[in-house]
Amino acid sequence: MAEPEKFPKVLSGTMIFITGIFLSVGFISYLAFGSQVQTVILLNMPDSIAVNTVQGLYALAICLSIPLQLFPAIRIIETGLFTRSGKYDSFVKWQKNLFRFVSVLICAAIAIAGSSDLDKFVSLIGSLCCVPLCFFFPPLFHLKAIANNWRQKTIDVLIIVFGLVSMTYTTGITISLWSEGGESVPISRCPA
Repeated sequence: MAEPEKFPKVLSGTMIFITGIFLSVGFISYLAFGSQVQTVILLNMPDSIAVNTVQGLYALAICLSIPLQLFPAIRIIETGLFTRSGKYDSFVKWQKNLFRFVSVLICAAIAIAGSSDLDKFVSLIGSLCCVPLCFFFPPLFHLKAIANNWRQKTIDVLIIVFGLVSMTYTTGITISLWSEGGESVPISRCPA
């Protein structure tokens, strides 16, 4: 970056812009479909060639982006599992390739298992993974690295407790909704 001092301003502007896009899409979708809005908004669209094309392209984009999404996690795990590089040792290279293949298969199995109740599956992942990412780790890092007075430490601990309560509550609600089962909600179409 040519002017690194401008990075915080650029980052803030980008985050505000992206948040605005997400909020406006959610707001407009709820205005259009009301409480019948689906987890994937494309399911609310009427059946047509254009909508089917968009759904197909969306599915293709998700499939093609999987390597990019998995790369950081696989790289971190590979560093811990494999002490040597596969650059000069073909056996290590094939072990890494097998590990990557199995990782993709595991992710595909998880996706298939959660596809029938996507909204509940996303809620469970959010409860178990995203809540700690938001409410556990940042205050924990701050507590261990920066907090130097009782006020900062108290605030960090309160945020961690709030995160623990939130995670427990949202996980419990999601599991109870999942265990109820029930019929799948019929897809409502926007009146043409």
